Amino acid sequence: MRRGPRLLPALVGFGLLLAAGGWVAMAQDAARPTGDYVLAQLDAARQALAQRTTQQPDPALAEAGRQLGQIGDALRRQLGGATAQPIEILGDKTKAAALRADAAAQRTQAWLKASSGCRGGDAKALAAALALAVERLATAPTSDKPSPPVIDAVETTDQQPLFVIHPAAQPLAFAVLGANLLDAQCANPQVSLTDVQGKPVDAQPVITGITPQRIALKLASTARLQPGGYVLHVVPQRKAFLVGCTKQPEAVAALQVAPPLHVVIDYTLSATCRGQGQLTLGHGSLPAIAKQGATVSQPIDAAACTNPESYTISATAHFGDGDQATVGPVTQPADAGITAGLPGGLTLSWNPAIHSLFARAEANMCRGSG
Repeated sequence: MRRGPRLLPALVGFGLLLAAGGWVAMAQDAARPTGDYVLAQLDAARQALAQRTTQQPDPALAEAGRQLGQIGDALRRQLGGATAQPIEILGDKTKAAALRADAAAQRTQAWLKASSGCRGGDAKALAAALALAVERLATAPTSDKPSPPVIDAVETTDQQPLFVIHPAAQPLAFAVLGANLLDAQCANPQVSLTDVQGKPVDAQPVITGITPQRIALKLASTARLQPGGYVLHVVPQRKAFLVGCTKQPEAVAALQVAPPLHVVIDYTLSATCRGQGQLTLGHGSLPAIAKQGATVSQPIDAAACTNPESYTISATAHFGDGDQATVGPVTQPADAGITAGLPGGLTLSWNPAIHSLFARAEANMCRGSG
């Protein structure tokens, strides 16, 4: 997934040019990150989130928007009259605040892209994950380190944003991206996963690959994770003259474990029958769908319609959090099947040959979950 330009490469490049006496030329480069740039990114993310919140009201999204505003206000105060200055030449505390603000903006933009196809429990979990991520960035302790670590993205192995985990017995591979996550002269960072209270979970992530900007991780199993918020902690080291490798402030990322899938589909199936008119053949609820990839079915007694000309189906999917979506009426000739799509990767099918309704939860359409 493509994101906006990261601050780290520009900052590192600036340091090299500064050492070579190239500050004047570099100062004229408008693409170089400044306080104004970070504030603009943050404001754009906050405004886009506010628009989405009007379409998808959720207290967690409102709280995330409030925290984004606080991050921006705090950064403006720290920058003072230096908003046009490159971040790298500002004090360490201001630079750290700018990196965290940029991370909050990037995480919000990733959420906006990832959440559009999410319904029910996934939508709620994604909103909670964003709120937790922004809250942790907003409340992070101030840092006076020259190269503070920060995480601005969590991704799946195919580079899709990851906010929500569905518990499963198989391993979960993912990666965190950011800045200053590794000093190659020091040992690998300490990585741990805890609940929001700081209690470590049973299965801890292991590092499978690492650079200063990216750490690839694997969880052996997520089956025992309970629904709720979780925090990934990364504590790198950095080598300094005379003192060797010392621990840096931790960088954190937030994830949410989704509640089990629970979808019930109410249906009405009718037929237009030659000589009989319109008859309702079935009206009720299919068995609940409790996991991705599951299929449920319901036989329909169609004996009342001796000579069908067409079938019509309408349905409403009820998600576990109270959300719902409707499809239909959809009509097809009597010798043709009906397949109708519902949000969240659900499909509803009528097979006239065996007089049965089928519903299936296909691959998860929520791009922000894994």
